[in-house]
Amino acid sequence: MAVDPVAGQVSGACRHAAGRLSTAGRTTGPAVDSREPAGEAGGCNCLRGKLSRAGFVEKTIDEMARVMREEFFAGQIAARPGLLQGIDPRVKVLTTLFLIIVAGLMHHPAALIVFNLWIIWLALVSRVPLRSFLKRVWLVVPLFTGIIVLPSIFNLVRPGDPLLTLFHFGRQFHLGPWVMPETFAITRQGALGALVLVIRVGASVSLAVLLTLTTRWPVLLKTLNIIFVPQIFITVLEMTYRYIYLFLQTASDMFVARKSRTVGRTSSKEQRRFVSGAMGALWNKAYAVSEEVHAAMVSRGYTGRPRALAVFQMRMLDWLWAGFMIAAGVFFLGGDRILGW
Repeated sequence: MAVDPVAGQVSGACRHAAGRLSTAGRTTGPAVDSREPAGEAGGCNCLRGKLSRAGFVEKTIDEMARVMREEFFAGQIAARPGLLQGIDPRVKVLTTLFLIIVAGLMHHPAALIVFNLWIIWLALVSRVPLRSFLKRVWLVVPLFTGIIVLPSIFNLVRPGDPLLTLFHFGRQFHLGPWVMPETFAITRQGALGALVLVIRVGASVSLAVLLTLTTRWPVLLKTLNIIFVPQIFITVLEMTYRYIYLFLQTASDMFVARKSRTVGRTSSKEQRRFVSGAMGALWNKAYAVSEEVHAAMVSRGYTGRPRALAVFQMRMLDWLWAGFMIAAGVFFLGGDRILGW
């Protein structure tokens, strides 16, 4: 459509965009008809769809910001006056390892479900936000663990009582090294075993997440040093944790600078080229920073053993908590054996 010669010719623009420009005083063309449907008055759907799609740069910036927000949030949880936050870190680490072993020894789904509910109760009394806690565990465990155990639910991998018949071939036939049965189905034994494994892994991951959310990272590393974890392993963990967020911030600054200097949309090819170049630049910066950090640490007396200012001291509450966790583990194991009979 044509607009006033003063404003120039608008080629390829829809009448809704031209109407909005005229309302703002930029053109003298016709305004949007007030009798049009409300869905069109807000703008043309074709333009809105093109502008709403985010590219690699926007997605990368958002993801980096989300990771840093979650880390800051985790540090706030560890500083709250909750139940597990007040327990000696050595007791928390040892009892968490004990409970993970208990989860690995349990076999009955009902007992494992009760065990997971008890872990959720521990998170609540430790003032851990339930939604964030469940999202960290149960959005990841069913996906990855479920993919691993998915083949075991079929009678081709684990024979058993058919629970759901998928195909009926009428006869057996060979598929490479496998012999396909007459009926391809989901078995009761396979589905039950997959369910037990997913719930068991969920319990173990929940315990590990609860430990990391209620314990500050330097204190946790010092605790690992006390329970005879190799020093080189602790050092790698400490340096990785300390500087991964520094490089995340550096990469985020690079992407924001790129975005602020870009006019309009860029093609996917250009965005991939920028991402690959940013990865190379970040690698060079990481190497340079590692050399500078090591030199600064050595100049300040670093001898290969990191030190933490936290001082551990066992109290009566810590001994009571250790006894309670051992009793809880024995209780759940006993219940699992009773239900298994």
